[in-house]
Amino acid sequence: MELDKALADFLASEGIFQQMFDHIRLVEQDGHYVCKRNQDGSCSITDETCFSVWGRKHRCTNCVSQQTYNENRQHVKFEYANDRYYFVIARPVHLRGQKYALEFVMDVTNQFTKNNPEEENFVMNLIHELERVSSRDPFTNLFNKKHLQTELATALQEQKSVPALSDQPLYLSLWDIDNFKKINDTYGHDVGDNILLYVAGALQRGIKPQNGITARFGGDEFAILFRSRDYAHCQQLLSTIKAEIDSYTHHGMTCNETVCFRVSVSYGLADVRQADSPENAIHIADQQLYTHKRKIHENDGR
Repeated sequence: MELDKALADFLASEGIFQQMFDHIRLVEQDGHYVCKRNQDGSCSITDETCFSVWGRKHRCTNCVSQQTYNENRQHVKFEYANDRYYFVIARPVHLRGQKYALEFVMDVTNQFTKNNPEEENFVMNLIHELERVSSRDPFTNLFNKKHLQTELATALQEQKSVPALSDQPLYLSLWDIDNFKKINDTYGHDVGDNILLYVAGALQRGIKPQNGITARFGGDEFAILFRSRDYAHCQQLLSTIKAEIDSYTHHGMTCNETVCFRVSVSYGLADVRQADSPENAIHIADQQLYTHKRKIHENDGR
C-alpha cells in the first residue's frame, strides 16, 4: 500500500475531524514531511519541509514533531509566524512499518481577542514566555534537560544536513559536583542548595549565549552544548569556570561550629558529532566525565 493511501485510510479510520485543521501531515525524523492531506480529503507525497509552513529555512528549536518522534508520545505547542498564531499537535504513528510524527496544525489567530494598539504583541509575548518557562530549570534558571535534548537533536540534524558542518566537531560537556552527597550529609541540604546555585551561576557567567547553552541536567549534574567548534577555546572556557568554582570558599555548620570549606567539580568534554540521538550524545559525554574523574582519583591515590 502506498503511503498516501495509508495516511488517508488511517485518518478515515480514526474519525479525525479533518476540517478543523489547516494542515495535516506526516513528518520524518529529519524534518521533511513526506505526505500531507489535501483539501479534498485525499493525501499526496511531498518533498517539502515541516518548517516551510512557517516560512522558515530551518527547523524550529521547539519542534514538537521531533520530540514526538524521539520520545514516542504526543506533544503540543503554540507557534507564531507571519503575524499568525497556530496550535500544533504531534503524535507518533506507524504506517507501512515506518515510524512518523503525525502533525495537526490549526490557525487560531481569530480565536484571540484583538489587543490594544500599544499591546499588539501581547499574545506573542505570552506564548514566548510560556515557552521560556517550560524550557527552564525552576531552581537554577538554567535550561532544563528537555531543552538540552531538543537543542542536541537540532544540532545533530544540522550536522548531517548542512555540508559545511559535516566534518566539524560538535562539543558537549557534562559536569558534576564531586562528593555532593557527602556535602549534603555533612552540612545539610540548605548548604547543598547554595552550592548548586553557585555552580549554576559560575557556569552561566562563564558561558555566554554566543558560546553555547548551559543546562541543569539533573541533581548536581550540568551540561554545556557548545556553539564553538574550536576544541582549545572550549577547554579554555571550561578550565576557567572550574578554577573559579574550585577556589571559592563556602561556609557550613558542623558540631555547632561554622566551618569553611571548598568544593570541586569535574567535567568531561566530548565530540558528539557521530551520535545518532541526543541520548547517545549524552552517554558519550558522560563517559568522558567519568574517565576524567577516574584519572583524578588515580592521581590522588599516588
